[in-house]
Amino acid sequence: MPVLQPRHSILPDPSPADDAPVPRLVSGEEDPVFSPVHALQQELLPLAPGNAQAADTLYPLWLRVAIIGGSSAFAWALIIWGVLRLH
Repeated sequence: MPVLQPRHSILPDPSPADDAPVPRLVSGEEDPVFSPVHALQQELLPLAPGNAQAADTLYPLWLRVAIIGGSSAFAWALIIWGVLRLH
């Protein structure tokens, strides 16, 4: 018979002296504890970075530079216009 590695459970052993839950070793017959975190990881696995397209293939370089430069120029124009209106 193979030796089983101990697993942990969040269910406490019944203890009349202490009611606080503590980790305990579980036997091989018990099912693993359901974890919403593991379920979420399984749902998000198809969205891993290996499956995503690079930004270079989505938008050309000139468009990315034009959007950033244009929005920056517009923001500076608003700032300068607002400062000139104050004086």
